[in-house]
Amino acid sequence: MSNAASVTTILMAALALYVMYTRLKNWLESNVPIFFYVFLIIYMRAVDGSVPLWLSLAGMCCALILRFEFMNEFFIKVVKFLEFAVLAVIIYLCVTTVWQF
Repeated sequence: MSNAASVTTILMAALALYVMYTRLKNWLESNVPIFFYVFLIIYMRAVDGSVPLWLSLAGMCCALILRFEFMNEFFIKVVKFLEFAVLAVIIYLCVTTVWQF
């Protein structure tokens, strides 16, 4: 059964996949990940979603570090890997939330 919350949750998972795509293309100066995490935090707080706040904030921290810092290649790869891990967990939690609706 589909309702507004499940459709919006799937859209958040799709936007997380797009953020992964931007990171794979090395668009580090993109503001899309920052907007994604802001919208994710607002949405999950509004509907009492399954994505914990600390996970959203960890992803936002990684996005802000990648956006506003100039680092060597190794540190960029480490932060990108951490953000990919956070995004993978967010996608998993969003999909499992939809299956519960």
